[in-house]
Amino acid sequence: MDFLTIKDIAKMAGVSPTAVSFVLNNKEGVSEKTREKIKEVISQTGFSPNIHTRRLNLKKSFNINLAIKQNQGTLSNVFFMEILLGILSESRNYDYNIVLSDISDLNREKRLLYNIRNNDSDGIIFIQDPSDYLITQVKETHLPFLIVDTQNPNSPYTTVRLDYSKAARTSVDYLIAKGHKKIAFIGMESHPRFYINTFNGYKEAIEAASLSFMPDWIQSSAYDEASSYACMHRILRSKILPTVVFCSSDVFAYSSIKCAKNNGFRVPEDISFFGMDDVYLSRHMQPALSTLRIDTSQMSKSAMSLIDKMISGKPSQSVVLSSTTIVERDSVKNICASQT
Repeated sequence: MDFLTIKDIAKMAGVSPTAVSFVLNNKEGVSEKTREKIKEVISQTGFSPNIHTRRLNLKKSFNINLAIKQNQGTLSNVFFMEILLGILSESRNYDYNIVLSDISDLNREKRLLYNIRNNDSDGIIFIQDPSDYLITQVKETHLPFLIVDTQNPNSPYTTVRLDYSKAARTSVDYLIAKGHKKIAFIGMESHPRFYINTFNGYKEAIEAASLSFMPDWIQSSAYDEASSYACMHRILRSKILPTVVFCSSDVFAYSSIKCAKNNGFRVPEDISFFGMDDVYLSRHMQPALSTLRIDTSQMSKSAMSLIDKMISGKPSQSVVLSSTTIVERDSVKNICASQT
């Protein structure tokens, strides 16, 4: 019965329109008895307020901007796409629309600011750290925002982040346990904090096991298909070859494996590969990629829960997710087993 309004439902239930709004939006502040009475009236009438009515009554747009830099690189976008799709799916549980915003340059940042200043957003979820300029401007609007996958462990803002140093340490510890002592590293210096976090984890594991590495084994310029292929090509030119290559992202492993195969190496018989993400494509590679799982689903759930609390004025705290789950597939040779 579309012609009914919230005021009509309130009158039929003998409550205030505010109480009806609270029930419709799953907010606290209504007793369980009153909540059930309102739900019964809604059920009997088939009432469903249209979005315009809800916006007027609650003074909300029911839009959340999901802001991401679209120039991350083709390979990196695979990982971010999984986070994006997770947030989109989770948003349905909170009745929000997700508006994708590109913040790759200053003009696109200003477009986002224009939209939020025109009351077209209730909050912003940034995928990775935005520019200082954009953060400053958003803070002036007093709009709730949070950062997902920040690389800054000391961020003063509300964040959902992963301990990438611990994840890298766990990954290399696993490789060492499989008997590998010659372990190369492919990382991404174009994202300095991410590179430092993952390299530190790699280095900690190497030093704890009293191992060493050749300078040529450390490649930091991976960014897309061509650059990660080139990183692997330089590793293959080293005087001493590693037995395994730890890639700080699954997507860097794809081109690295291709490079090794194109140069006549068998994977994992001659050289092994290990990633860090566990994106969907990794299980369908040949060979299937062994990796450390980054739980993008939990990142998405945490992000939506936090931004909803912030929009509602509830207390919220940053979330640090632990990622220590090893996914064993076919790209890592167990040297210990082959030596027995």
